Amino acid sequence: AEELSHIIITMRSLRRLTNLSASSSLTTPTSFYKSCSWNNTNAGGVTLLSSSRLMTTTSSPPPSPKGFYELRRYKIPPAKRAEYIKLCEESSQLRKKLTQNGFCGFYVPEVGSELNTVTHVYHYEDYDHRDKVRSDMRKNEEWQNFLRKSLGMVEEQTSEVYIEAAVATKSAGLHVNSFKEKASKDEDSNASSSIFEIRTYTLQLGYNPIPKMQNLYAEGLPSKIASDTEKLSELVWIGYADVGDLNKFVEIWKYPSYQSHIKVREAARTADAWRETIGKIAPMVTHFNTTLCSAAPFSPVK
Repeated sequence: AEELSHIIITMRSLRRLTNLSASSSLTTPTSFYKSCSWNNTNAGGVTLLSSSRLMTTTSSPPPSPKGFYELRRYKIPPAKRAEYIKLCEESSQLRKKLTQNGFCGFYVPEVGSELNTVTHVYHYEDYDHRDKVRSDMRKNEEWQNFLRKSLGMVEEQTSEVYIEAAVATKSAGLHVNSFKEKASKDEDSNASSSIFEIRTYTLQLGYNPIPKMQNLYAEGLPSKIASDTEKLSELVWIGYADVGDLNKFVEIWKYPSYQSHIKVREAARTADAWRETIGKIAPMVTHFNTTLCSAAPFSPVK
C-alpha cells in the first residue's frame, strides 16, 4: 500500500509540474525530466522513478490572508442620498458594535463613477463569522428600526467578497489586514476626511491572471511608492474578487486632496520599474475604472 501510494504521489507531482505555464521559472517538461537526477527502484514489479528536483522546486508560501472583505454597494436616489447618509451616521456606532469592529469604511463617490452609489467595506474572519453578525443584526430591534427607515431609499444592492492580495500589500510594507486593524482604532471624529481612490481592474478570464497580477504588482509597487517623494499617498488595501464578478483586482489609496492624487500619478510615471509593470499588466486588463471618493464622517478609515 505504501509503495502504491508513493507511485500515485509521484505521478501527481509530475502531472502538476507538466501543467505549469510557460512563464514559470521551471524548465519545460521535456528538459525538466532530462535535467533531473533519477533513481530507479523496484516495488512489486513496478519501476519507480524518484528525483530530488521534485522536493526542491516549491517556493516558500506567500503571506496568508486572514478572513475576507465584503464590499457592498448601495444605489441611492440623488434626492435621498444626504438623508440616507445621515441615517447611517446616526447608526454608525451600532454598526461597529454589531459587526464586532469589522466595519472598515463608508465611501461616497465624487468623481469617476455613479455619484449616487455608496460603498461599505466590512471584514469577516470567515463565513461563519459573517453569518453570526447577520443573525445578530436581524435580532437587534434598533438595527431593524434603522433598516425600516433606510431600505426604502435603496434602489439596488450589490455584494462582492474580496481576498486581500497579500503578496502585493506586503511588497508595499503593509501586513495582512492592516486595513481592518486601522478601522478598529478610534479616530478623531472631528478630523478632516481624506480623499480615497478606488481603482478597479477587470482581468481576462482564467486561473492565471490574478496570481500574475499580484506578482507583477509586488515587483513594481515599491518603485511607485518611492517616486512619491512628498509622501502624499497612502496605500490602504489591495484585494481580488472571490465571490461576485470574478477576476477583479481592486486598490484603495488615500490622499490629502483631489489634486494630490494627480501629483502622485505624475510622479509614478517617472518610476521605471512601475512603468515596466504597467506594460506587463495592460494586456491582461479588459476594463479599468478609477473613482475618487470622500469618506463619510463616520467611516472608521477616513
